[in-house]
Amino acid sequence: MRIHTISRTETLGTVVAVVLAVALVATSTGRDALVWVYLQSTEAIQRSVHLPFPLDRLDPTCPQCM
Repeated sequence: MRIHTISRTETLGTVVAVVLAVALVATSTGRDALVWVYLQSTEAIQRSVHLPFPLDRLDPTCPQCM
């Protein structure tokens, strides 16, 4: 049985990710940034629905589109 050891880099990366997540949620600037990213992504999704061509053309497995 192999035991997976966690390296210092993995530990540091996890700690940094947790600290950033807490900083984003705990501060008003972080919450504002999260709201801005959310609004930008929903706007981009709404605009992408109205493309001038069907998205099936981009599917490489679509036999009708080849």
